[in-house]
Amino acid sequence: DDRVIGVKTSSRDDRFKEQVADVVIVAAGANSSDKALCGVPLVHNPSKTYFGSPSSSSSPILTRTLMDMVSSLYLAQRPDGTVVAGGGAIKFGLSATSDTLSPEEVQRQLTMAQEIAQELAPNPVDASPLTHKKEVLSKPMPKDGFPILGFMEPGLYSAVTHSGMTLSPLIGQLVAAEVKEQVSLTILNDFRPTRFDREKEKNFLKNWHESESS
Repeated sequence: DDRVIGVKTSSRDDRFKEQVADVVIVAAGANSSDKALCGVPLVHNPSKTYFGSPSSSSSPILTRTLMDMVSSLYLAQRPDGTVVAGGGAIKFGLSATSDTLSPEEVQRQLTMAQEIAQELAPNPVDASPLTHKKEVLSKPMPKDGFPILGFMEPGLYSAVTHSGMTLSPLIGQLVAAEVKEQVSLTILNDFRPTRFDREKEKNFLKNWHESESS
């Protein structure tokens, strides 16, 4: 039976541990593209996110995430008042990594990011000026931008998406229902990993239904 039946992990002392499971769920973020995890089709998607100092006000000015659909810029504020800005011109317009930039260039990019963010939400950004940048070289961005949800092969289920922070409450419930109840939810049909290989999708669904009816 060609089926995934568990995982083998290694510790710092190079000792291996095997864990048997009925279903292994791949939810390793950007590392999901690793061959050991069946190579979920992801694309290289580095990002730059800017953060402001905590606000002096007693409560955040923003209570929800703001999104500029034209520029793809997003801006949010944490409970302590810290402003978080990313996407759009902040991601693509301010190039080069921090370790290759002079202090003057780093400050110039912070100033530019501040001006861009202020156009979307002037009051929160004024109260929490942008002070530093964090760069993530690899993010879980599926090849076509949409979540990859479903069985990669018997016993191996993929639950990988770029928008994990916002989609995980819903995705978690749907994935749990499919795995635990052994059902196929039609709402997830457009997000199956087999969409990248239509012939594989046909064969997998055929075998899956045959195993369920037997």
